[in-house]
Amino acid sequence: MRLITSIESLVFVDVETTGLNPIADRVIEIFMLKLWSSGEVEEYGTLINPGRPLPEIITEITGLTDEDLADSPSEADVAQNIRDFIGNGTLVAHNLQFDRRFLNAMFQRTKQPPLSDSGIDTLALARNLFPKLCIYPGGGGSHKLSNLMYHFGLDGLYSNSHRARDDVMLLVEVYRHLQDHALGRSGVTYPAAVTHGCPVCGSAMRMEVGSNQYTLICTKEPACAGKLVV
Repeated sequence: MRLITSIESLVFVDVETTGLNPIADRVIEIFMLKLWSSGEVEEYGTLINPGRPLPEIITEITGLTDEDLADSPSEADVAQNIRDFIGNGTLVAHNLQFDRRFLNAMFQRTKQPPLSDSGIDTLALARNLFPKLCIYPGGGGSHKLSNLMYHFGLDGLYSNSHRARDDVMLLVEVYRHLQDHALGRSGVTYPAAVTHGCPVCGSAMRMEVGSNQYTLICTKEPACAGKLVV
């Protein structure tokens, strides 16, 4: 797949980590897909041994265990390879700030050049295009990558696995759909309540799927009785 862009290369990235603190926690998995403007594609991915036991919640989310990471390289072993792969490419991530902070913390510890502040955040793009995107069954939240997967009908091709490679492959397709919608070439028109929220109070709505219909119900129920069939 080739995305139309004036940028020399896009680097789609996702990291899995031991927690939410980029200083105290560590990256345990990274996957990157570099898409050159010429159409060439490169991939890089690795598990990383964090040098500490995984919190139980991280194992529950990712499925990774201490045994999976025991023989994996340390961040000191792979940091230069990761930085070299990114090079001068433009990072693309869902909640870019999260991934960039973890990578820059790794690069600081291993004496690699920091990443620039530029990049493309698909979370920000989604919020701009669909301010109050409805929450699909299994979507988890209005602008989560998993919810965008359902919104764009990608759930038949991709899974909500919380593993770096799967998330990057989904990210590429979500970015393409966001790009097409922003440029007016998607050919799809959504009901206002699907993308801009409850017509009564403006909150995001959740979608219930019945046998023959789709129903949007305000997430503020019972305080708000907003409900409609789409």
